[in-house]
Formats: sequence, C-alpha cells, structure tokens
Amino acid sequence: MMEIDLLCKHLPKNVRWRRWLPLLTLFLLPPSFWSCDDSEEGRNEFISVSHVDRQTGEKIEMKPDEAINIPPKAGELSIFVKTNTDYSVLVQSKVPANEQEKEEVVEDWLKAEKVGRNETTGEDEWHLAWEAQTKDYKRRIATVSITSPGVDYGKFINIRQGFTTRLGEDFEWLKYGSSTASPNVTTNEKLIGDWTEAQKEYNWSSTIGKEASKAYCYGKFGFIRLGDNQGHGADLITPYITDIVRDSVLLVSFDAVAYVADDGAKDNNKLTINILNGGEFADTHTATKTIDLNYYDPLDEDILHTMWSKGRHDFYVVSPPERPITANTKIQIIGGDYILTTGNNRVFVDNFYVYRLDNVYYYLLEE
Repeated sequence: MMEIDLLCKHLPKNVRWRRWLPLLTLFLLPPSFWSCDDSEEGRNEFISVSHVDRQTGEKIEMKPDEAINIPPKAGELSIFVKTNTDYSVLVQSKVPANEQEKEEVVEDWLKAEKVGRNETTGEDEWHLAWEAQTKDYKRRIATVSITSPGVDYGKFINIRQGFTTRLGEDFEWLKYGSSTASPNVTTNEKLIGDWTEAQKEYNWSSTIGKEASKAYCYGKFGFIRLGDNQGHGADLITPYITDIVRDSVLLVSFDAVAYVADDGAKDNNKLTINILNGGEFADTHTATKTIDLNYYDPLDEDILHTMWSKGRHDFYVVSPPERPITANTKIQIIGGDYILTTGNNRVFVDNFYVYRLDNVYYYLLEE
C-alpha cells in the first residue's frame, strides 16, 4: 500500500482516487501475476503424476515428495504421468543395513515399467511392482524419480513398505553349540539362567515353574529352544519396550517350529501366546491364544535354513480403551505347559520382532 499512497499524492485533488484503486493495484502487481498457467497448452514444460487412491478409488494428482504406503506382500500399482516434454523414470531402492546404523544397502525390490499410453488424456501408465518381504517386515523405502532436462523440477515418489521396528531380535549374540550342527544336537547349549551377564542384559526372560529350580529355556547358536526331553515346558518373555505406550496397533512376528527326532518321532506342537499388561489380539479381542506349530525335516542337509520355511507367525495387537497397550506390555510365548502330563513339547524360536503400525497402514491389514 505504500506505493499506492505515494502515487495518490501526485493525483489531482479533484480526482476521486479511491474509484481507481482497484485499477492501480493491478498495475502495481508483480509481473508473475500476469503469467497464466499455460502448461497444458504446451507453452511451458510440465510434469504431473497421479495415482488411484486405494481407499477411495479416485485418481488424484500427487503432491511433491508424496509417499505411498504398500503392504508387506508382493503387489503392484499404477501411476500416470502427463507431460509435454521428454522424461525419464528412475527407481532407487534402499533399506537400512541396521536400524542403529546409517549404512544402506541397495536392493532391487521395486521396479517400474511403462505399460501403455492413453491418447485421450495424454497420460503414460507405469506399473510399480514390488517383492514381498520374506525375512522380516522392517521398513524400507524406494524413491521413484520422474525428471526431465527441460524442467527445473521433478516429481519424486517415496514408496514405503514395512513398519517401524519396536523390537528386532535375531539372537545372533547367542553362540552356544555349533553353527553347523542340527538343532537336535544338545551339546554345549546353555540354560537361560547360565547365560553370560552381557547376554542377560538383552533382558529376555523365562519363568521358573512351580517346584522347579530353573527355567528350561536354552540358548543355542543364534536361536532358542523351549522345553526339554524330560517333559518340561518353558516360556520366553520379551524385554520392556517403553516406546509402545504411544502405539495403537502392533505387529508381533516370530519364527517357531516344533521338535522332530532324527527317527521322525514328533513332540507335541502347541504354542501359547500371551499379551501381558495391556493390549489384545485384533482378531479375537483376547489376550491369549494357542496355535499349532509346523514341524521341520531333521534329515534335511540344509536344515538350519529350511527349518524356518514354515515357521513364520504374525499377530496383530491393538490397544482398546478397556485394555490399552502400556509401557509394561510384553509378549510371552509358552511351549506347552511347564510340566507336561504326556510327551514333550520342545519348540525352537528365532527372529522375534514387534513392529509399530501407524494409522495409514491400518487399512492394509485386511488386504
């Protein structure tokens, strides 16, 4: 308004300048105001990208650096590129080597392929296809860059797969026994009560049953066994995960298989999962459930890898108002009963993870 005030001082007094104020304002506006968005007419280079919203089914234009969340299982989606200039599409897929480290590992888990063009709308359709997460569900991000030498800006889409890790444990710090021996070999395995002080500081625990002097939870080479061949069961309890007090949905994931002797004789295969101190299973609205475990082939030459092929178990835990997740919430798994009336119930456990699901991911649970 300062410019207008100065200009008005030079107008004749008999001019009712307020009537001319709107016109004067237009003359004083910056030149950029006068430029129209004629990108659609081909007078300026432009790139626009849209996709179909998976919740609403509507095609929407993507914002700069927008992120798309995808589920852990394999799948694909389409994006639509509209432009009046040559462009290129580049996919950069990275995943942290360790969530406590800054190092990254390039992985080719997301691919982009042009599949067609809609001449009516002038859009190119691209398929983004991704691989399933098989080892774990740690969050990984791929960036899809859509750029052109003739445009001083581009479109960058972040594809996010997986979840924020609250607890990630592969038990690689357990080094009892041999790295090549069958899991059935018991030489040098170690009861949890006899672990080193450094190993105990990981804060995994196991309950000593009534009238028992020890917990029958054994550390092996990179994994754990619950129970023994004398009819004792055992449990394994996660450490405290204080950050989960802020979470409303968790994904609990671990590998567990039931024992098979070398001659093919099978133990019982029951495993009970309890949610302690807040939270409940999303599907049953209870804090406990019992499942049947699969067995492995004790004669497989690659048994230390193949034994987990049918061992993954995933459970969603929610935080209802009447039983909210707390800083004291823990997950307990029990191989059979602490004292079995018949048979044995030995269980092997590895790769125990607890992930946080944000609200954006919650609808993916049903897919």
